[in-house]
Amino acid sequence: MIIESESRVLADPETGHHDAAALPATIRSVSIGSLLPADSPRSTEVDELHVRKLMAAGELPPIIVRRDTMRVIDGVHRVRAAVLSGRTHIDVRFFDGTAADAFVLAVRSNTGHGLQLSHQDRVAAARRIMRTFPVWSNRSVALVTALSAKTVANIRRTSADIPQSNSRIGLDGRTRPVDSTGGRRRAAVYLESNPRASLREIASAAGISIGTARDVRNRSGVTGATIPLPSEQPIAPGSVHPLVALYKDPALRHSESGRLLLRLLDNRMMLAAQRDQIIAQLPAYSLPAVTAAVRQCIETWEAFIGELDASAGRTLRAS
Repeated sequence: MIIESESRVLADPETGHHDAAALPATIRSVSIGSLLPADSPRSTEVDELHVRKLMAAGELPPIIVRRDTMRVIDGVHRVRAAVLSGRTHIDVRFFDGTAADAFVLAVRSNTGHGLQLSHQDRVAAARRIMRTFPVWSNRSVALVTALSAKTVANIRRTSADIPQSNSRIGLDGRTRPVDSTGGRRRAAVYLESNPRASLREIASAAGISIGTARDVRNRSGVTGATIPLPSEQPIAPGSVHPLVALYKDPALRHSESGRLLLRLLDNRMMLAAQRDQIIAQLPAYSLPAVTAAVRQCIETWEAFIGELDASAGRTLRAS
């Protein structure tokens, strides 16, 4: 997203990161007749009282316009004030980006200055942004819409039309899983082997946030034991799930190759538990590619099983 302005309202639609850095101002004067109406986050018509206040103020700050469509992003009331004042041209700053990017900028602009969006409009905007960018974290959406992260989370949870993503991209640009069960389990195992590890070391080893690592360590310290290792699939009475048994094996937990194997197996157990949800949300055009990728994974694991069987055979013959 590129804006020719001094505005600090910038957002990266891939990461949800909001850049506070100022950009050099490039202001152009354009014909008002060349402008198209805004894709506005407002549900109400132009507020004529606010227009009159702008007219009385005299100088109008530049509006923001999407360059390729000449559609107004921010400044509908200023355009109206300019027309009523008899002006034929207005100062603009051009924006280069998609329609979805432009809507995010429109929302952020209208929660940062001028006539503020109503709570209802901000809720509607949050819902629309999450439909477009389901991987944005709740905090990222909250920053754009001036809602609390708790409110955004509730909107996401109660809206059936918002795609549910298994991971989220935070304000720091890092991708984290929504369900941290697997990461917590890995952190508990790592902490058992490395009780003096720092939070950053635990988070890096388990692939979780520092906050989650802190919670794992606090819970471990309170209970005197690491967090239980739940299984993601039903277990028959009297039996032990193979993955749980492997996690309890110190020979695997205390070696780099063993921990790598546990992570690989754990990802597949998580996939089995969330299979239906993942399949339901896959776009139709990606199904052949996903199928091919899965088949490659199956072939890799089959080759791995072959090596295991061969190794087991050699061990039996040697004994």
